[in-house]
Amino acid sequence: MQEPLISVKNLKKYFEVGKGAMLKAVDGISFDIYPGETFGLVGESGCGKSTAGRTIIRLYDPTDGEVIFNGKNIFALSRHDMAEVRRNFQMIFQDPYASLNPRMTVLDIVAEPLDIHKICKNSKERKERVIELLQLVGLNDEHAMRFPHEFSGGQRQRIGIARALALNPKFIVCDEPISALDVSIQAQVVNLLKDLQSKLGLTYMFIAHDLSMVRYISDRVGVMYLGHMMELGESEKLYDDPLHPYTKALLSAIPIPEPEVQRSKKRIVLEGDVPSPINPKDGCRFVDRCAYAIDRCRVETPEFIEHKPGHYAACHRIGEI
Repeated sequence: MQEPLISVKNLKKYFEVGKGAMLKAVDGISFDIYPGETFGLVGESGCGKSTAGRTIIRLYDPTDGEVIFNGKNIFALSRHDMAEVRRNFQMIFQDPYASLNPRMTVLDIVAEPLDIHKICKNSKERKERVIELLQLVGLNDEHAMRFPHEFSGGQRQRIGIARALALNPKFIVCDEPISALDVSIQAQVVNLLKDLQSKLGLTYMFIAHDLSMVRYISDRVGVMYLGHMMELGESEKLYDDPLHPYTKALLSAIPIPEPEVQRSKKRIVLEGDVPSPINPKDGCRFVDRCAYAIDRCRVETPEFIEHKPGHYAACHRIGEI
C-alpha cells in the first residue's frame, strides 16, 4: 500500500466572532492524500472547503489537529523549519484578478517565490527560469514584461499556475481555480492542470463547486457540509453509488446533456438554508435538511467510518436508506 504524501488528522479551524461565539469553519476532518493523485473537495458555499485547504498549507494557523508531511507534523514546526515545507506546498487562488499584484510585471510576479527562497544566482538565471515556467503553462517570453491588466482571465490564471510551479512543489491546493473563468476557458485550465500533473508528478487538492469538473479531474472526492466531512471515496464509486443523503442531493443537481434523460431525472431538493456554523448544535450537521433524520441524528454526531472498501461516510442510517 502506498504511503500518503499528506495525512490530515482531526483538523479544526475555529474563528472567534465576538461575545464568546465561535465559528467552526472546519470541525474535526481527517483524510489522506496520496502522491500523484488529485483529491477533490466539494460542498456548498460556506461549508469550510477553502478554510480547510488554507489551514492544511498553514496559511491559517489551526485550532487543533495535525497535518503529517515527510513524517512530521507541520503545525509543530518553527518558522525556520517551515521554509522547506513552504517550497513543497503551493496554492492556486480562486480569483486571478485579485491574486496578481497589478503593479508588478509578470516576470516579477512569477519570480517572487524564487526571490524569497533565493533560488537563482543572478538576474539572467531568474529570467530564464520565469520564461521556462511561462512556456510550461502555454504563455511565451513576450508576456514576461507585461502587467496583469493586459491579460484575459484564463491567461491570468495561467500566470498564477506558473507562480505556483516556480519552486517545483510536490503538493498544490487548487482553491476553486476555475470558478471565476468563462465556461469556455475552464476546460482549458483543467486540462492544463492534468497535463502538468502527468509531466511533473504533482499532487493536487482540488476545491470546487462544479461537481462535473471535480469528477473529471479527481481520483478521490470528499464531500463537506458545515465543517464536517460527510462522505469520501473513489471518484467513480462516489458518483455512481453515493451513500450519504447530502451527497445524493448534490449529485441530483448535476444537469445531464440529454433532454429526455434530464426530464425524467428525479431532483432531490433540500429544504431551507445552510445553518450557521457559529456555535453549531450537537448531532449531525445535516439534520435540519435531511429527509431521513430521526431523533438519534439530533443528539449524536455520526461517526465517519468505512462502509465499503475505501468508501467512508458519516450517517446513522446508511444501512437503511
